[in-house]
Amino acid sequence: MQPEVSAIFAAVPDALLIDIAVPSFRLDERVLLAIAALETPSPFRSRVCVISDNPDVDIPESIFRLRDADTIDLIIHPRNLGIGAARNTALESGNGKWLLFLDDDIIPEKDLLFAYAAAIMQHPDAIGFAGVTDFPESFNAVTRALEINGTTGHFLAALHQPLQRWAPTANLLLNREKLQNRQFDTALRWSGEDMDFLVRNSLALQEKYHSVPGAIVHHPWWNNGQLQTGRLFRYGRGACQVARKNPLNRYTYLDFTNTPETLLLLLLVLPVAAMNDSALLVMLFMGAVLMAELLVNYIKAIIVGKTFSPQVALSLWWTKFSWECGYLLESLAVFPPRQFARRLDMGFRKENPSPFRLNRWKIIKLVLIVLLSSFAFWRFKML
Repeated sequence: MQPEVSAIFAAVPDALLIDIAVPSFRLDERVLLAIAALETPSPFRSRVCVISDNPDVDIPESIFRLRDADTIDLIIHPRNLGIGAARNTALESGNGKWLLFLDDDIIPEKDLLFAYAAAIMQHPDAIGFAGVTDFPESFNAVTRALEINGTTGHFLAALHQPLQRWAPTANLLLNREKLQNRQFDTALRWSGEDMDFLVRNSLALQEKYHSVPGAIVHHPWWNNGQLQTGRLFRYGRGACQVARKNPLNRYTYLDFTNTPETLLLLLLVLPVAAMNDSALLVMLFMGAVLMAELLVNYIKAIIVGKTFSPQVALSLWWTKFSWECGYLLESLAVFPPRQFARRLDMGFRKENPSPFRLNRWKIIKLVLIVLLSSFAFWRFKML
């Protein structure tokens, strides 16, 4: 039986107020109107705050009307400060106990606040709640590859993980009372500022975020399903930046070099090999590494994606390769490059995880590299 609302919240001012923060660069009218129209279940109240991080954007008249009617708050940054700064503005702008972050490209289900209100009633002292950010059904090779690769996995984690160390801020409710003046790191310009902030908060409080499978928003495929080279490259750079930071760096481990890292090492060896007439052997090995990567992604497309489409396999390879190249570049941006061949356990299960982890895809890739390079060297000797 649920406890009485008054018994839970009597001593806490604004405990029934949910601040809805929408940091935005584009100020999409359709999205903002849908968020502003969300119904709030009694006895809760809600207040929408739109933070424009683009002073040059044309703000729709309907948004100005909502502001003038005191239906929403509108904060316009004097210049583009970045998503981390926009979220910090949201942290400082409300006075509700609960702060709901929503992305500016989602459409919420009409009962979104009802789902979160029920979760609050069940766990009134939780550090926060993670909802579901649902993507449409994949419709081309790129979107299918993003599904197979797991790019959308964190957005859907609330469907199968009761508790989470972190979740995307596309749809996330925080307990402002427990934040203890923590803020998003504005130095993380590539991505990962949400992971960094939420993990720091979770580890400091020794609590996790409760999943709310019924709190659903709908997110479109980025750029209508086009290749996401730049986005994934940024994600890779952001992941490397985050992995350097304390306390998240306690969850990193040394790993086998991935394809871009291996190719870089082989390129460095190539001049020395050329002086010993072995350059062709090094290039053959580079070819074997690339071919093994392509083949393992094709196998993954077949086993996980249930498709024999070469286009899906190529998109899957490119998705992974773009992320890894971003990570590699960022690992080399700081000397010494301590993040080279180091990975971050994004589940944050335990500190100092064991190195050189194997999974079936790594095993398949290693076997393919051995077989392909052996065949290439054998053919080379036959010439």
